[in-house]
Amino acid sequence: MSADQSASVWRPSAEHLSSSNLSRLIGRLGLDDYDQLLEFANRHPDRFWFETLEDLGVCFDKEPSGFVDLSRGKQWPRFFPDGQFNFAAACLRAPSGEGGHEKPALIWESEKGDKVCLTYAELGVRAARAATGLRSIGVNKGDRVGLLMPNVPEAVVAFLAIGLMGAIVVPLYSGFGAGPASQRLLDAGAVVLIAADGFVRRGREVCLVETIRDIAAAVPSLNRVVVCSVIGAAINDAGYVPWTRLADAEPAADVVAPTATDDPFMIMYTSGTTGTPKGALHTHTSFPLRVVQDCAYIFDFRPGDRLMWVSDMGWMVGPLTIISTLMLKGTLVLYDGAPDQPTVGRLREIAATHRVTHFGSAPTAIRMMAAASDQALAAVFPTLRILITAGEVIDPDAFDWYYRKFGGGVTPVINYTGGTEVSGAILTNVVLRPIAPCCFNSIAPGMAAGVVDDEGRRVVGEPGELAIFEPFVGMTNGFWNARERYIEAYWSRIPDTWVHGDLAIEHSNGQLELLGRSDDVMKIAGKRVGPSELETTVIDGRTIKEAYAIGVPDARSGEAIVLFVVPGPEAKSRGDSAQYAAKVLEQQMGKPYRPHAVVEVVQLPKTRNGKAVRRLARQAWLELPPGNVASLENPQIFDDLLKACRMHRGEA
Repeated sequence: MSADQSASVWRPSAEHLSSSNLSRLIGRLGLDDYDQLLEFANRHPDRFWFETLEDLGVCFDKEPSGFVDLSRGKQWPRFFPDGQFNFAAACLRAPSGEGGHEKPALIWESEKGDKVCLTYAELGVRAARAATGLRSIGVNKGDRVGLLMPNVPEAVVAFLAIGLMGAIVVPLYSGFGAGPASQRLLDAGAVVLIAADGFVRRGREVCLVETIRDIAAAVPSLNRVVVCSVIGAAINDAGYVPWTRLADAEPAADVVAPTATDDPFMIMYTSGTTGTPKGALHTHTSFPLRVVQDCAYIFDFRPGDRLMWVSDMGWMVGPLTIISTLMLKGTLVLYDGAPDQPTVGRLREIAATHRVTHFGSAPTAIRMMAAASDQALAAVFPTLRILITAGEVIDPDAFDWYYRKFGGGVTPVINYTGGTEVSGAILTNVVLRPIAPCCFNSIAPGMAAGVVDDEGRRVVGEPGELAIFEPFVGMTNGFWNARERYIEAYWSRIPDTWVHGDLAIEHSNGQLELLGRSDDVMKIAGKRVGPSELETTVIDGRTIKEAYAIGVPDARSGEAIVLFVVPGPEAKSRGDSAQYAAKVLEQQMGKPYRPHAVVEVVQLPKTRNGKAVRRLARQAWLELPPGNVASLENPQIFDDLLKACRMHRGEA
């Protein structure tokens, strides 16, 4: 990254400095500034957490005996021990003040334009009915319940109902086939699956009936399958229960389970592109309290605010948006449909219509909107206050468009990175510090984290591992059925230190930059370099739309760079984008970084939630087996990559 790129483009206003949630917290703690807050959170995490929860009005059902029990070691902390807390009940409590029950909790819109608005009272009744209905079909506290649903109101109701009655939700990506869904449900030992009969995308009905049947046949632990009618497909098989049976149940008086603070509520599986999926296990006070704190102080979300962050119930953002908006007494705006139907302006149009204050998007969707900027910006959007981006490294052009065009050059962009296993952010932007393109202006409050070398020493100005030095609220309580794999994944590199697997750099001006997964790091001319540094150098949106950089063995230099690029609209003939990439990389990075090869492709491999899968590009170049491709957006893409590599070599 150039020095110019790490220079700020947005600076906090007087209002942010005096009236944001963070500034209120600083005043509450008797501190002078944000730097002091970060130091206080690391030195006194117990006081920091109890003060923030009180500041946000989050109350335990039974007070814990302390902040954390580390008797099992740093890898296995028990936060808020001996207390009780049910996250779903906390979400469904009505906002304080007159008429709180009638305030909107959920606003939903479909691709066809159908709309639903549920108040806190209505959502609470629906969740209580569904929880009672689940109990009536044999679900008990601690049982695992799969959730295979698109972004429909019933998905939110089901998610809360499962937590309300003390069961454990297993969210599944709504576009999964039977194979990856069954694999996760088998690992979890799920007893019930709640699934939609289908969904609508770009005007076409996608029926899931056969997928549901295949899952039921493959997962012997499933006692019941609850089917929610979204497209009206008929399924009357034995053992199947219509969603209406749950929805019509009379709420039981004892529907809210007395859950302990360390009772599990969710097994969230990672994409599994490097092997079998990992089931991150989260408790009622891990993921929920962490995302609530992040949303309040990092996103500056306040009671009555409205959040729209298009994702899927099977990815981390789905549960994050449900829990954070409702526990903070705002409104979740949910969209079920294609983001470009009928035009790429659809997301902004919905957000503007429903007076959204906080809008989140992955870089992939930002680039899609930027490619048709006039359409994307057609709707007037005066209520927008905060922009969020997460899920992958954002390139400078996408950031610039998001900030200057979508946000009008005045709205702060909260660049946010963490992961399923940590619940919230490790690195982030906050509204009390200047924001630079593609960077992070802070380590997340309450996270004792930094960039380190292989020995665990803090480094500035050079790439290193992103590491966390102390246990933190939100960390996974291990992997489901895989304790050793959890230790190996995060705690085996540096003693008593969580090594996250991301390569990062802290610049001298305090800005931090994410460079990609550390297992994607290359060593070129004796220097470690992350793929995103190379990729953002060649992506200009005109000659090259997207790019992956990988390292491959080289007999002369040890490791060489191979680029996979998707040509842009100004690449008029085959080879134009390859020539441009090689030239600009050498000019801007130096001769050692001239790529060994540049392969032009139509599409790059990504997971269904838009995360880069560079591993598959490397395996195609080296002609190795593709491995697990179940969670890819296009599972057949490996053959296309292989063909492109062979064509580049003149073998096809």
